[in-house]
Amino acid sequence: MKRVGIVFLLAGLLMAGAVAADEPKSLVRLTGLSAAQRQAILRQGYDVPRVTRTALEVVLTPAEAERFRSTGVKVSPIIEDLDRYVARVLKTQKNGIEYYTYERLSEQLKTWSESHPTITRLHSIGKSCEGRDIWALKVSDHPELDEKEPAALIMGGTHAREWIGVEMPMAAIARLLEGYGTDATLTRLVDEREIWFVPVVNPDGFVYSQTKQKYWRKNRRTVDGRPQGVDLNRNFGYKWGNTGASNSPSSDTYHGTGPFSEPETQAIRDLAEREHFQGSISFHSYSELVLHPFGYDYNVPCPDEKTLTTLAREMAKFNGYTAQNSADLYPAMGDSDDWLYGQCKTLAFTFELATTFIPAASQIAAIADQNVPAVFHLIDKCGTYGVTTPTGDATLARHADFRTALDAVVDGTSLLQGTTAPDRQAKIGSALRALGIRLADLVADDLAQDRHESEDAIRATPAAAFVLEMLADRQAFERAHTPTGR
Repeated sequence: MKRVGIVFLLAGLLMAGAVAADEPKSLVRLTGLSAAQRQAILRQGYDVPRVTRTALEVVLTPAEAERFRSTGVKVSPIIEDLDRYVARVLKTQKNGIEYYTYERLSEQLKTWSESHPTITRLHSIGKSCEGRDIWALKVSDHPELDEKEPAALIMGGTHAREWIGVEMPMAAIARLLEGYGTDATLTRLVDEREIWFVPVVNPDGFVYSQTKQKYWRKNRRTVDGRPQGVDLNRNFGYKWGNTGASNSPSSDTYHGTGPFSEPETQAIRDLAEREHFQGSISFHSYSELVLHPFGYDYNVPCPDEKTLTTLAREMAKFNGYTAQNSADLYPAMGDSDDWLYGQCKTLAFTFELATTFIPAASQIAAIADQNVPAVFHLIDKCGTYGVTTPTGDATLARHADFRTALDAVVDGTSLLQGTTAPDRQAKIGSALRALGIRLADLVADDLAQDRHESEDAIRATPAAAFVLEMLADRQAFERAHTPTGR
């Protein structure tokens, strides 16, 4: 393409979103782009659900698509009319095989909290722009207490049209409650973790998308006298700005008037600042990716890079997705993962589910089967990587159960290998010492009761030498300080 065409296209990109917020849109594939054009599109706030080596999949109005064509870019339609696409998906539903509505989801959460009162508490953590409850269900063995246990946040429905993201927290809740008391692994997660589920972060947009059959992304914030909405995943307060976002209210990626301008993001902020989560997953669609921070720009140094990449790859083994840094998809400022990790030191991940925004309802169960085990893995690892990683909370070691403490020592030892920065080595080493002391205490208590299972379990792991040395030191101390009879 001639240089004048590139200049014209880049100038046109600055107009992204300068259309009516609810104007019909198409999903298209753009090919034949130069590197400069790709970067301009990715940084200027277009809605880009999928990026490949040779193409971008972009949501465009007819006028925007024509502007690309006029500069020589090949524009290939994938879904001609996205509103009609939403209507078609709704028609695929059958009784018993259908997406949750906000009303049905609210009733289900209330039913669960009433039928499992000893392990659940239902909270409204805030109200949306239109006054709907933002529900959060806490699952733990003492849900009424704030125990010193590793905590996880699982949320969906940040973007209105991504209904499949709402289904994953609901499926995970159902399996936890069904398995509690019968499945040893799930019972242990409930007993030894504090798990918070927020299935619909954006209830107004979710209701609007379903009831009006609209391909809608944002919340329903009124701007200039009409509901144009704010992209909640550009409204969080860490590196809030214009990269991958827009200051135009009509844009699908409008970031709002300032960080945390929206009641929905304020609700998540307040919950996270109170609960101090070790790990989180936010479900979106689509592209079959497991994303981790930082996402606001390329090649940002991250003290927990090894932990984040390791855990992302572990979770990707469950669902077969690709694990990668968020910015490798495209850089975007103001998203929830960057704030949760950058501000709260939460190991935060985004799952981009499926191969389309709203899969047919018949696919919900299969997608849940792929992803719910990864959720449980994250919840488990909140007590291991969440303690031993350089920015983790080592104080949790003092309260860890035996299995969590032992797994944390194994995971922490693996993290320490290859870590060369002295400050990071010191932080991981400090956590490992705290965990070793906790394990030595637990094993010593068992041995005093002539129980050897915990000692045998330690001997079967790579952590054996480290923990048993601490156990020997403790036993020697006790022998030296035990009063003897006269």
